[in-house]
Amino acid sequence: MDQRIEIDMEEMLDTFDINGKFLGAKPRSFCHSENPGVYHKPVWIWIVSEPGGEILVQKRALTKKKSPGKWDMPSAGHVDAGETCLQGCVRETYEELGIKIKPEDFIFLKESVNQRGWELVQTYLLKLPKATKFTLQTEEVECVKWLKYEDFVKLLYSDDFCAHAKEYKDWLCDILKQSISERG
Repeated sequence: MDQRIEIDMEEMLDTFDINGKFLGAKPRSFCHSENPGVYHKPVWIWIVSEPGGEILVQKRALTKKKSPGKWDMPSAGHVDAGETCLQGCVRETYEELGIKIKPEDFIFLKESVNQRGWELVQTYLLKLPKATKFTLQTEEVECVKWLKYEDFVKLLYSDDFCAHAKEYKDWLCDILKQSISERG
């Protein structure tokens, strides 16, 4: 008699206290519940063209549950259980944008706490040639486009962009402007 065991394939995420102390792995649905009491780590990846200093943004697919059709950072996602943040960056940029990047190409910018989402957000910067060819994951990304800094700032603060805290937007504009002015 053939007995099959159903395996729960739900994504597992490492969890942490607010100070970053590892607490164990939990299902994504638990981490995204209303008040899980533990934090998980997403990676948020911002991409700047080199040379040129333009900023890449993605338009979220209309099938997305959160913020469908809104503009957002070009690549982001959860760090899976047992995965490092850099491994998460490499995986997410490949899944969403179809580009293979080495871990050492990501520049860590900062960790910030998103209390509403129970997240310890890991923000990274990636510099790519503007001629980079992308293969988009259509379930996640409708399209991408490069924007000059001034156009990016206008979009970031508009209702067409995903919601982010004003403090984060202000910091992001400062760090991207600095990154663009430092490029060779």
